[in-house]
Amino acid sequence: MNQYLQPAEAFSEFLDGQTELRRLTVAYSGGLDSHVLLHLIADLPQLRPDVQVRALHINHRLQIASDEWAEHATVVADALGVPITVVTVDVEASHSDGPEAAARLARYAAFSDHLEPGEHIMLAQHADDQAETFLLQALRGSGPDGLASIPKKRTFAKGFMSRPLLSSTREQLQAYAREHELDFIHDPSNDDRRFDRNFLRHEIFPLMKARWPAATRTLARSANRCSAASQTLLGLAQEDLRQVRLRGVSELSVSEIKALPRERVYNVLRLWVRQSGLRMPRLQDLAEVYRQLVMSRHDSQGIVNVRDYEFRRHKDRLYLLLPQKEPSAFHYDWEAPFEPLYIPEIDQTLTLLECDRQGIRIPTHGVITVRSRVGSELIKLGEPAFHKAVKKLLQEASVPPWLRDVTPLIYIEGRLAAVWNIAVAVDFRQVSSAPNENSDNLPTEAV
Repeated sequence: MNQYLQPAEAFSEFLDGQTELRRLTVAYSGGLDSHVLLHLIADLPQLRPDVQVRALHINHRLQIASDEWAEHATVVADALGVPITVVTVDVEASHSDGPEAAARLARYAAFSDHLEPGEHIMLAQHADDQAETFLLQALRGSGPDGLASIPKKRTFAKGFMSRPLLSSTREQLQAYAREHELDFIHDPSNDDRRFDRNFLRHEIFPLMKARWPAATRTLARSANRCSAASQTLLGLAQEDLRQVRLRGVSELSVSEIKALPRERVYNVLRLWVRQSGLRMPRLQDLAEVYRQLVMSRHDSQGIVNVRDYEFRRHKDRLYLLLPQKEPSAFHYDWEAPFEPLYIPEIDQTLTLLECDRQGIRIPTHGVITVRSRVGSELIKLGEPAFHKAVKKLLQEASVPPWLRDVTPLIYIEGRLAAVWNIAVAVDFRQVSSAPNENSDNLPTEAV
C-alpha cells in the first residue's frame, strides 16, 4: 500500500477492477465504517445501472439496544433508497473462542445463507483494521497465513467477499462521515478494553503512532509480504497434498507424509483442514499429530482431538474426521421391490444398483435383513467353501476399527449373504458377475 485513498477514491478504484460485478450487498451494522460504505454505494445504480445493490443487517441480540439498531439500519437504508434485509441470528454464548468469535461465525453463516451466486458481500474494513489484525496475529504467534493481509476480494460461499476500503484509514472515514453528516451508531462494546482488538486500538496504537507515525502503513506492508509468502507456501502445500493423498479417497498416506520435512508436513495438514472447511489447527495440535500419528510405528492407531474435529491413524492411513460417537446398532427389513434403503445411523443408502456392482444376487421377492454386527458372525467364502469370521475379514480388509461395528451385513433367507463393500458369500454371488472397474478394493472372495 503506497498511499492512502479517500473513501470515494478507494471505492471507485475497486469497482474499476470488477467488470463482472452485477450484484452487491453491503454488510451494514449501522456503525461509522459500514455507514460510509452504504453511503458510497447508494448512487451506484445511477452510475452502473447493471449493478443491483442491497444491504444486510445482522442482529446479534448481544446488546440491549440491538433491536433499536436494526430499526435504525432500516431507516437509514430506506432514506438512501437501498433495499435492506434484517437477519436475527443466535450466537453461541459458550463458544470456546469467546463472544467475538461466536458472533463472527453466526454473522458469516448469515452472509453465506443470503448470498446469491456471483454476488459480492462487501465489508467496510479499512487500513487500520489491517494493521490491528497483523499485530493481533503476531501476538498469537501466527505464521505467514495468519499474518497475511486481509484480501480485498476472495471467494466466499456462492460469490465473493470484498473489502473496497482497505486503502483508506479510520481518520479518512471519520472525515467522510462528518462531511456528509452521517448519523451512525456507536456500539459500546467497541470501547471494552477486555477485548484484545479494542485494547490494541485504544491503548497501544495511539502510543505506536505517536512514536512511529507510519505504523499503520508499515504494518500493512509487512502483511502484504506475508501474503506473498503465504501464496508461495500454498502452492507448495498443494503439490505436496497431491503427492500424499491416497488415490480415490480423502485420506493421506502416512509413509508419504513421513518423507516430508516437518514444516512441510504442517503445511500439508493446514491445507487439508482448510479444504475440509474446518477451523485451522493450532501449532501445538500439528505438533501432536506429527509426534503421535505421523512418526509413530506402523501399527499405531492413535487419535489427536483438535477441538471440533480429530485426526486418526489406522495402519498407513491418516484420517480427518468429525468427533466419532459411539456406534449405534441398526436392524432393517428391506422389502421387495427393494427401493433405496437409507440407514441414518451411518448416513448411507443401499441400492439395488450398488448390490449389482458388488455382485450380490438379490431375490426378486421377499425380505432382506440389513443389520450391524453383534459379534461372532461367519460368512461362507471360497472354493472349496469355508466359513470365515467377519471380524477377521474386516481386519484383513483394513477397515478402520471405528467402522467395523457399523459395516452393514446383508442377510438373505436368514443366511449372511454379504459384508457390504467387503465380501459376498459363495452361495449368493451373481453367477454371471465379472470383475468391474470398481472392484479393485474388494477381497478376492467378493468377485
